[in-house]
Amino acid sequence: MFDDFDDDLVAADEAAMAHESAGLQPPREMKDCLGHNAVEAALLEQIESDSLPHALIFSGPQGIGKSTMAFRLARYLFKNGRGGGSADGGLFGDDLPKETFKDMFVAPDDPVFRQVVSGGHADLMTIGRLFDEKKNRYKGAVEVGEIRKITPFMRMTASQGGWRIAIVDDADTMNRNAQNAILKILEEPPEHALLILVCHRLGAMIPTIRSRCRTVPFAALDHDNFSQLISRDHGTLPQSDMDILYNISSGSIGQGLRILEEDGLGAIEKIMMLLHSWPQWQWSEIHALADSMSKPGQENSLKAFQDVLMWVVNSLLRAKARGETPRSPLNNEATQKILAHYSLQDWIEISGQLQEHFDTVTAASLDKRHAVLGAFSLFKEAA
Repeated sequence: MFDDFDDDLVAADEAAMAHESAGLQPPREMKDCLGHNAVEAALLEQIESDSLPHALIFSGPQGIGKSTMAFRLARYLFKNGRGGGSADGGLFGDDLPKETFKDMFVAPDDPVFRQVVSGGHADLMTIGRLFDEKKNRYKGAVEVGEIRKITPFMRMTASQGGWRIAIVDDADTMNRNAQNAILKILEEPPEHALLILVCHRLGAMIPTIRSRCRTVPFAALDHDNFSQLISRDHGTLPQSDMDILYNISSGSIGQGLRILEEDGLGAIEKIMMLLHSWPQWQWSEIHALADSMSKPGQENSLKAFQDVLMWVVNSLLRAKARGETPRSPLNNEATQKILAHYSLQDWIEISGQLQEHFDTVTAASLDKRHAVLGAFSLFKEAA
């Protein structure tokens, strides 16, 4: 997930220039972090008042910019925070007045930016879920062996006279052993060392970690920032598609990009057409959809179908529970009819059974057609 050390510096220089005009980049390469100005201002205030804690938990929905902010903070501290109170002044210096900054921007052509992009900054350690070459996917959890590397790294003297920073992505996937291993550095933190835990599910972190870190909550992106980021990679989508994409992804840019890459907008169109046939499902159309998604090379389309149908059901469940009108594209007469027909308990059961159905199909490698056919069979047809 994260890059290695020094050989890539030249490539990083070229990449930084190329990415200036490109679309969205990985978190360590993003030069901005839209939608989180309040978080950035609060962090800057803590830095300027010398009250930045030794450990932070960046908590919030996945795919909204938490990792991007972690690398942004690291670059800023490497460039502007010197630590140690030397004659050079800086973050803790006494001899010179501190320079204040309105934000944490570091230019992409700055050597610090390039070192962070390449993974070549000696004072930065980045840890995440390892890639499983055999299964061609990332492992499900951050491993304890990776976490144990943090303590000796943080206790080393900073090579450039400033900060030592470790960033743990997907920190909420750590098991109990891994979380216990990270407590060692939290109990006796060295000076001018910062640990940032990027966490999507705060409740998965053990209380002793939460009590020793300062939690920084991140909110989902608003519609304007979400649209601006999506447009960097996908041009200008029709407003109706952008609205649907925003609603399905709940303001997560990561989720929005994945939905687009998997043709989730096409999936929602197909699902909405089928919902309009309720209460008597058009099984010939459902079988045709199942056949098309069972063909080789359609794995992404099938995944999009599953994700979008789960979103539809859970959105209707929430609307039923709250007595609200569901958001676009579910705010139509056909959907209102199916929403009214089932009780709240029915929707709870449908949601649970549907998730269990998709999990079983994936875990047992069942016929892909069954993923589609079984999903619609879970809805009890109205008389």
